[in-house]
Amino acid sequence: MPESVQPDTTPPSPGLPWGDEPYDDTRWWMVDTEPDTPVAAPRRVLVVVVLTAIAAAVSMPSQASGIGVPLIGITVIAAVLVGSPRRPSVAGILAVVAVVALLSVAAWRSAGWVSATCLALAVVTALAVVVDARSVRETALGAVLPIVFAPQAVWWVSRTVADARAGRRIDNVRGVAAVAALTVVLAVVFGALFATADTRFADLLDDVTPDLGPVSVGPQVVVGLAAALVVAVGAHLRWVRPRSPHRPAAPRPLGDTWMWAVPAGTVLGISVAFLLTQAPSLFGGDDYVQTTAGLTYADYARSGFWQLFVVTALTIVVVSVAWRRSARDTRTERALARGILGGLCLATLAVVASALHRMDLYTEAFGATRLRVGASAVEWWFAAVVVVLMAAGVGLRTRHLPRIIAAVTIGAALAFAVSNPDARIAATNVDRFADTGRIDIDYLAGLSPDATEELLHLPRPVRDCALAAIAADVAHTGRWTDLDLGRAHARSALDGAGIAPTATCPPR
Repeated sequence: MPESVQPDTTPPSPGLPWGDEPYDDTRWWMVDTEPDTPVAAPRRVLVVVVLTAIAAAVSMPSQASGIGVPLIGITVIAAVLVGSPRRPSVAGILAVVAVVALLSVAAWRSAGWVSATCLALAVVTALAVVVDARSVRETALGAVLPIVFAPQAVWWVSRTVADARAGRRIDNVRGVAAVAALTVVLAVVFGALFATADTRFADLLDDVTPDLGPVSVGPQVVVGLAAALVVAVGAHLRWVRPRSPHRPAAPRPLGDTWMWAVPAGTVLGISVAFLLTQAPSLFGGDDYVQTTAGLTYADYARSGFWQLFVVTALTIVVVSVAWRRSARDTRTERALARGILGGLCLATLAVVASALHRMDLYTEAFGATRLRVGASAVEWWFAAVVVVLMAAGVGLRTRHLPRIIAAVTIGAALAFAVSNPDARIAATNVDRFADTGRIDIDYLAGLSPDATEELLHLPRPVRDCALAAIAADVAHTGRWTDLDLGRAHARSALDGAGIAPTATCPPR
């Protein structure tokens, strides 16, 4: 007799709006994933996603700086780590500390462009931590994977919500709808009455209630949802552990020595020739430049900085590629690689010195700006990277080179923030005004409150004009999440200075 077929009594899984397709991340990207990843997110992931959304919405600042920026960032990082199935490595912990340090810049610098730079670097570093990146390639992959896996992360967390409601079927749908409608009506009525009775409560409602007009849908709601999505994707990536498919280590694609030595040696020769022509101008002073080049010192400086900036960047690329392509098995091959590429690195440092010298002359003639100060900082960072490459070349070890360069980059960004670039810009222009009587008041008026103490050294009425916008900025308290040390120090420095937010600028 044929076997009787027992009916399937397995309860159906809770449905999702977009279906119950099998969980498979590899269809989204050609990467290997953890095979034991749970179909639905653990409950703690759902909890931290919800809590992060609320915390981010409450902590959102109204600008790029303020204590709200690090608060949101630290909340997101902590939530991802809580939702992670494993603890970060020692390198990961150090990277998390670096991320927190970068995020904290927004709490003690009011210059939005400085905070935004550190924030961007913090995001890249955090992505590297999430995917456990150990190389440049894995870091680049980590920048793409959050976008690729975002739909699956939403599906993953939604499964937890669906599983939580399984077995708790709502029978009285009409009753639930009626209670929800009544709750909304009562909240609106009582909220409106309390708002008209007290201005502080009205201000509180303005802060937490989204604008549902045709333009804005509530920045705080958007920030909260975005933070929740980031936590969901971050926790999801920590569980699935996406990584490049394992392949046997392939030997480096080496060629004959002349294939890298000729182009690299050519660049070295051109660089040396350029530096020989620059030596007299570096040490000859203003008279030599004007009599030989037929230019003013300012024109001479302006004419070449950006070209040297590009040359420095390209030379670093040439050195990196040539080092990878060079054979270093014999003593002769190692000596040749060190000689040509080491010489090219030394020449690059000299080019950096020439570029910085030109920028100093340019700044002396036309004043400091954010672009000029930022470009000089990048040149110094280029020099630090070249020094790291030279150190790696001496030891012939490049295993930890990406991490070292990452550490140098983070350290450079923090040092740049500590140096207070807006204050340095103001100080340079104040000194220039004292020497030449020339000043761009409109530009200085656009600096952040970080520049306040330096601008106070200007004489009246120029000082009042330069500080009027800053005085108006710090006088507006805004939300508590907008607080930062830069504004606090500026407010303290302006007390008793008599700077009117509506000061009239003198004719120029």
